[in-house]
Amino acid sequence: MDPKQLHEQLQRLQTEVDTLSANDENRAKLHALIDDIDRELGTSPQFVLEDTSLQDRVDELVSSFEAEHPTTAGILKDIMVKLASIGV
Repeated sequence: MDPKQLHEQLQRLQTEVDTLSANDENRAKLHALIDDIDRELGTSPQFVLEDTSLQDRVDELVSSFEAEHPTTAGILKDIMVKLASIGV
């Protein structure tokens, strides 16, 4: 898995979040998730994420966004797959 692809997906998610009509709480959760994943990716040259709760958080957000924001949910699913491919 190319780490650049994951960073690109995070950037795509950031752009999508900025245009969402979601409530502030959900938007804040997405921003926090993006920041946490990005921070973890930046601290390890092997891109091994230490925070195992990230996968759970992504999964929870996918569930909450699927009905009203399918594009966002799709991006989150792609990120979840990429995280799984690096061992999270």
